Amino acid sequence: MNPIYPTHSLPYRGIKESNLIPESALVAIWEKVQPGTVLKDRFGNLVTIFSPGRKNRNEGPDFLDAVLWVNGEMKKGAVEIHSHESSWNTHGHWGDVRYDPVILHTVSTLARHPVLDVTTVHLDVHSLKKRQQCLLPHQALTAEQMMVLVALGLKQWEEKVFFFKKGVREKGKRIFTESLVNFGAGENRPLYRELGTLLFPHLKKNFSKESWVKNFKHFSSQFPWHRGGTMPARHPQRIMDGIARWSFDQFVKPPEDTPLHRLKHRFKAYGFGEGTWVEWCGNVHFPAMAGSHPCDYASYFDRWSGLLLPAPYGGLNRFFGTKLTRKQLRSFPIAQGLLHLKNHYCSGWHCHVCRVKRSL
Repeated sequence: MNPIYPTHSLPYRGIKESNLIPESALVAIWEKVQPGTVLKDRFGNLVTIFSPGRKNRNEGPDFLDAVLWVNGEMKKGAVEIHSHESSWNTHGHWGDVRYDPVILHTVSTLARHPVLDVTTVHLDVHSLKKRQQCLLPHQALTAEQMMVLVALGLKQWEEKVFFFKKGVREKGKRIFTESLVNFGAGENRPLYRELGTLLFPHLKKNFSKESWVKNFKHFSSQFPWHRGGTMPARHPQRIMDGIARWSFDQFVKPPEDTPLHRLKHRFKAYGFGEGTWVEWCGNVHFPAMAGSHPCDYASYFDRWSGLLLPAPYGGLNRFFGTKLTRKQLRSFPIAQGLLHLKNHYCSGWHCHVCRVKRSL
């Protein structure tokens, strides 16, 4: 990587410092760039960011081990960030071997002529902030777009049914562990899955209810539960006793053929709300029953299709609230489709391949 002479054809004194975005702000923005983000270099070529890299805490480029697709090939290397492109020279990087691994120069203001022979992109901060909004029109979705959402929701249903399908090894373990996961949120969900894995062998033991609860809480106390980003109603410290007692009734000493209304009453008896109940039915109970009883598949699918959340998910409401009615956002199948859309397209800003946007 070499400088191109004359590199400072746009003198730094010609730029008003007050109009430049501080490099510290640019570094913070780059650190949050989502995988899949597509930028343009100074010549209009597309650059796909697979990983923005890890922040360098030492001397040298700002980010290390970045991965991007540029000029028809995958590259891995360092990223250097400047307020102005010509800062590469004014900062004295051109003679520093620590900057040789740089594969991407990211700037908020381009020079009149190229400074380096490596890919240089203009980081449009305002554009990136705007991309935090869905690019779909701020209007109700069309019938065709709704069909795409429903199809994405059905895909989620089919995957769950297959996951719990009769004949799959350790089916009972999957139902038990995913039931515990249903009580979690954010980073606590994988911890609940680990807890379920530890507890599952104990289901066969002849526990009294209080002994089971004591054993359950003993195992759960070994995990580093997270509070940040978790609604107070789902803090593990507040609900673990209820989960333990519910799991005893549901899995340790389950009565035969418990009707649905009794299952729902059991949730409420231990302090769990309508949302937890609907999510358990939609994510675990109905798909597990459909997979275990093929002759009743249609019945459980109909029940799944009719599930309504007590309120829209906050994240989906903020993202899609101008495009769907409150009732549509409360629909569990539609919410599943939106979650699939958000996780697979929106989180990486893959708007150019978004199945809903392409149906416009």
